[in-house]
Amino acid sequence: MKSLLRTALVVLVPAVVLSAAGCGDSQGAESPTAPGSGIKGRTMVDGGCPLARDHSPCPDRPLSARLTITGGDGGGTVIETTSDADGHFRVPLPPGSYTVRPANRTGAVVPIAQPVSVAVRSGRFTTVDISFDSGIR
Repeated sequence: MKSLLRTALVVLVPAVVLSAAGCGDSQGAESPTAPGSGIKGRTMVDGGCPLARDHSPCPDRPLSARLTITGGDGGGTVIETTSDADGHFRVPLPPGSYTVRPANRTGAVVPIAQPVSVAVRSGRFTTVDISFDSGIR
């Protein structure tokens, strides 16, 4: 019985110490094993103002979108994620070529965006801004 208790303490104490030291932090920090490279950016949709109203401002606005990231050479899906309510996203990925395939979360035809090719380099996050077309002219 003492042997079993001693074994349990040997396993549990380091886990508690690592947790208290901030390992496994859930504040959005990258884990020590996560790559220091990937893709980050923002998804936006045009203001949707008709062309006849060129005199008034019609800024782009954030859009939460579904993003499917595939291998750049026609490879399969690497990861699927969504941008947040402000349109921001950050995806750790190893260096390589990728294609970001954006889609709106409602499943409707519009707004729509075109796929974007991205090259990820070692130790860097490549910034990509994805523009959705509202379909309003």
